[in-house]
Amino acid sequence: MINVTLQGIILRDGNIALSGNDIIITVTGHSTKAAKGNDIVCAGVSALAQSVVVALEYWGIVHSIVQDDGLLRFSIHVPLLNDREITRCESIISVLVIGLNEIRKQYANFLTINVNE
Repeated sequence: MINVTLQGIILRDGNIALSGNDIIITVTGHSTKAAKGNDIVCAGVSALAQSVVVALEYWGIVHSIVQDDGLLRFSIHVPLLNDREITRCESIISVLVIGLNEIRKQYANFLTINVNE
């Protein structure tokens, strides 16, 4: 099972906003839908999460990252961001949340998403 925890994000009425001082996104586990290297759930979740990290780096949004087998955690300290960076960050994270929810619709037995505002 892949577990995604979104901390410091508010999801209401189709809107996604940052809340608090820190955004922490943690992706752990493996879906075990298929053998390693052939698992479309793991590949989809990994591609989305890695794309967010690359987009943050592209836009120069300061973040920290921890990666290991079955773990990707990145965090953003919101007080360090200016208004433009906050808007970009919300947009980037929106893509992640929307994409993860679409994967979960099709593969609910392999992916959980927890939101801790």
